[in-house]
Order: sequence, then structure tokens, then C-alpha cells
Amino acid sequence: MGAAALIVVAVALQKNRSPAPVNAPVANFAGIPQSGRTVGFKNAKVELIEFADPQCPGCRYYALNILPKLVDEYVRPGKIKMQYHVYPFIGNDSIKAARFVIAAGFQGKLWQLHEALYRHQGAENSGWATDSLVRQLAGEIPGLDVDKLFTDASSPRVTAMIGADIARVRALKLSQTPSILLKTGNAPPYLLSVPLDVAAFRQALDGALRG
Repeated sequence: MGAAALIVVAVALQKNRSPAPVNAPVANFAGIPQSGRTVGFKNAKVELIEFADPQCPGCRYYALNILPKLVDEYVRPGKIKMQYHVYPFIGNDSIKAARFVIAAGFQGKLWQLHEALYRHQGAENSGWATDSLVRQLAGEIPGLDVDKLFTDASSPRVTAMIGADIARVRALKLSQTPSILLKTGNAPPYLLSVPLDVAAFRQALDGALRG
């Protein structure tokens, strides 16, 4: 069985039980510009556009094992930027966590909260996305106003943004999470069909950067 297949099996086995929490951040976004959903420098030639469910085990694997390396090797040097959209299809915890992630973007902290929630992801539909967990994790992110986060998360603006993301998922006919699109320059984005493997992402990104 190949490495990619082993990853898929491990993720599948994890679906119905809570993974062990990871207490310390694994991705470093300090010093990288953030605006709403996007992290990275404006003039980056290549963009990764992610659609993910906060409850998805595969999304957690990507966030904790692949994304930190891509941030260090490609985002921080200004080679690529990243954009995050929600595809909250699994259940109520998906929607609740998605609301907070999007709301954190209003303060330029979406990527920090996104990463923190994946580090503390619980079993699917177990009620893990509690207010107390969000307050705890948000309170550990420097510069994030927790009270404003909760107010924004319940706003019609966030509801509309989630609706727009779901409509885009349907328009793009995406069928799995994470779904990651690659966009180069003014060309339309296309679905990146690679395994959840750092080397595969490096190969795809290096190819896109070479043009």
C-alpha cells in the first residue's frame, strides 16, 4: 500500500473518534499579510484556493501536515498566496466553526483560528465546536478581539458569506474536502488533483511558478 493510500485509510479511521489535540500552533503566519480570506503578498503569481469543512479529518491532515510547510516555503517568500472558503457539509459543528473562522477574517486572523480549530477538532458531529473552546483558542491569538469575533460570527454578513461559498462549491461541482484549486495569473482556477502529500504539492506549485 502506497503512502497516499495509508493517509486515506488513517483519515477514514479517524472520522468517528476525536483525534489527540495539538496544543501548540504548527503554522507560523506572523509577519505575513492577511486580508479577509487571503494570506500572502498581493503580487504573488500563484494562488491556492481551498474549500474545506472544519470537521473534515482530511482537511485537518492538510492543515497540520502540509499547510505549515507550504506557508514557510511558498507563502512567506511571496511565491504564492492562499485563500480559504468553507464547504460545511458534515453537520452543525461544521457550520458553527465555519462562522467563527470567517468572522476571524474581519480582524485579519482567519488563518490563525482556522489552524487552531483543526488542532482541536473533535469527532464528527460530537458537539466539539463549543463556545468555550472557541473562546479559549481565540483568546490565545494575539490581536484577536474575542467579543467582536462572537458578535461577527452571528451576523447576517457571515451567513451570506457561507451561502456564497456553498453556491460556489455547487457551481464548481466540487465533491470532496479538502478541494484545492490552483490559480496562476489571470487564468481561471482549476482543481488540483494530487494526494495529500507535501512532495506532490511542491511539484504542482513549482510547475505553476515556472509557468
